[in-house]
Amino acid sequence: MACNPEDDRLLSYQHTVQVGLYSAHTKQDTTLINVTIWGAGVRDTSATKKDSVLYKYDEAGAFFLNLNMNADTTQFFIKSRTLVDKVTFHYKRKLQPVSGAGGITMDMHIDTMFHTNQCIHSSKLVHKDIKYKEDRENVQLFIY
Repeated sequence: MACNPEDDRLLSYQHTVQVGLYSAHTKQDTTLINVTIWGAGVRDTSATKKDSVLYKYDEAGAFFLNLNMNADTTQFFIKSRTLVDKVTFHYKRKLQPVSGAGGITMDMHIDTMFHTNQCIHSSKLVHKDIKYKEDRENVQLFIY
């Protein structure tokens, strides 16, 4: 049975890395203050265009980062107060069928992650796979 053309589309935008923040000293949950996140290539660290900012929080203990579904690498800048770190994800993409009606989704597998060390002390890839309808923390960032 063929897919219905109206159903032949990505059913989900589940290409989101769930990030939790932890203290590098205590390993307990922590927060960052005055957080701004934007994608590399979207703007440089000195630009101020409001429409290029992905997220802006007064305080954040966790957040979501959407990977580019058309590339194998996505980079983000994470700014807290005056400190800025760059986080880079390298991953593989794979289309997966979701339903008999022809719906598909994009599964991701994070191969590696790199970051600078302004406010991020270290990181841990807890779950490398990002799959349809899963809700779990993928990355832990340990903050100075």
